[in-house]
Amino acid sequence: MIPMRVLLAAPSSTARLHTLVPLAWALRTAGHDVKIAGRPAFVEDILRTGCVAAELEDGDAELTESAALAEFARLWRPAVVVSNAPAGIAAAREVGAKAVRVLGPQDELDAAADHTFDLVPPSLRDNGPSGDPLRHVPYFGPVEIPNWLRRKARRARILLSLDDPSWYESVFSVLSDVDAELVCAAELPAGLALPQKVKLVDSAPPAAVLPTCAAVVHDGNETLALAAVAYGLPQLSLAESAFGTRVTAAGAGISGAAEGISRLTDETLRAGADALRAEVAALPAPRAVAAALAS
Repeated sequence: MIPMRVLLAAPSSTARLHTLVPLAWALRTAGHDVKIAGRPAFVEDILRTGCVAAELEDGDAELTESAALAEFARLWRPAVVVSNAPAGIAAAREVGAKAVRVLGPQDELDAAADHTFDLVPPSLRDNGPSGDPLRHVPYFGPVEIPNWLRRKARRARILLSLDDPSWYESVFSVLSDVDAELVCAAELPAGLALPQKVKLVDSAPPAAVLPTCAAVVHDGNETLALAAVAYGLPQLSLAESAFGTRVTAAGAGISGAAEGISRLTDETLRAGADALRAEVAALPAPRAVAAALAS
């Protein structure tokens, strides 16, 4: 195998950057020269992944991210440009490189790419796979196992992770029939009483907490929803989303009212979540895709 230069590019979104990191590391450990390009304000996020960052010059106000990426590609001359945004394809075309797209739950097939890899398992796509399958390896950045997690849970654990704090009141009001401990790290709305079944902690990093959980409750966060699929966890999405609807249709989750929390430990949902986990585990790992890109 001849080592090649691979340029990865993500918009200034931590979630989108993290979807590329497992493939970036697979390419690096296979011996390739890998750099992740980003805007100046995003370089620290890239460095926290352990990868080499290529800062894109801001230039004048009219220099778009696509133009800055293409400018760096002309300088470095990569053989492959991997992106989860259209700017990567334009940069690849500038230098005659192989253009690769990596799709997440919100993305659709882009026919302009030379190769497209889909992190969403085929059964969770409305119209079947949008590209060649790529196993999703959840990555949330560097984390430390919190001290509270070193103690064994007395009951089944459910991760409660909400971007919108207005949901907490409705969730807390329906826990009487829930035989589980809900864990959350959040600043609760003023005056909201903490139920006995809720454990409020300083930190609940998903990478450390999810493997210990029986289920997940979120409000439409598709990064967390896709991670729950990979870990085989039933999930409740309080907010409607296209991806949440497909998880529900697959029998691995519930969408809608908070009252659904009491059903998260049902065997039928567990079976549906286990089936999705098995589907994800059977997909090609990042190292296999890295090898295919080098062939």
